[in-house]
Amino acid sequence: MAAAFTQDAAVVFTALVEPGRGFARAVERNRALMAVVLSTLLSLLATGLILPRVDQEAVAADKLQPEMTQHEREMAVEAAVRLHRVKSWAVAGVGPVALAFLVTVGLWLGFKVAGARTGFKATFTVAAHALVPQAIHSLLSAPAAIAHAPVTPEQLPKLLPSNLTAVLPASLPPPALAAASALDLFTLWSLVLLGLGMARCSGASRVRSFAVVVILFLASVALLQIAPTGAPSGP
Repeated sequence: MAAAFTQDAAVVFTALVEPGRGFARAVERNRALMAVVLSTLLSLLATGLILPRVDQEAVAADKLQPEMTQHEREMAVEAAVRLHRVKSWAVAGVGPVALAFLVTVGLWLGFKVAGARTGFKATFTVAAHALVPQAIHSLLSAPAAIAHAPVTPEQLPKLLPSNLTAVLPASLPPPALAAASALDLFTLWSLVLLGLGMARCSGASRVRSFAVVVILFLASVALLQIAPTGAPSGP
């Protein structure tokens, strides 16, 4: 068991720094557990470091009303902070495996439509390894949260200047900023890993594999990040 643990850890590390060789071994072994566990542990560690640095008043801002008494404000802040912590820990604990599953479904369907057959388990293995950089991104945000504490929930995604919004003016239209935020170094790292891993997994050419991955990525950005910013606000 110790030998298998060591080999799985080595495969994850190799997939991150030497994807060609790493994903060859990952697909051959077809084991995703180590990658999922690593992403989950990194996310939990990041959450443990960041949560104490979050501004409690900011967490409860939408719950506070001017007519509230001091006691009511304290109760509202306490309830909002408690809920925020529960949600944060839940996302850290379940988020990595849920994200890997959703990405797997998209990839499996996308490659099937593109005429490249691949097994669901093998696709999940590739996705789990390729998404480890997302957990690394979360962990690297922790030092920035500590340095700038207290931080608001809205500031958390911007603590690590790894996407284009770090160099663009904040006055740009929301859809443009949403698109720029998707161009993140860690996301690009994951996309490269997905393209290389799925080429190995499906037997498709790298050009075909990257085409499918990029199309799926652009579709998800348009649907989940850009479209909501352009939706009309309620009355």
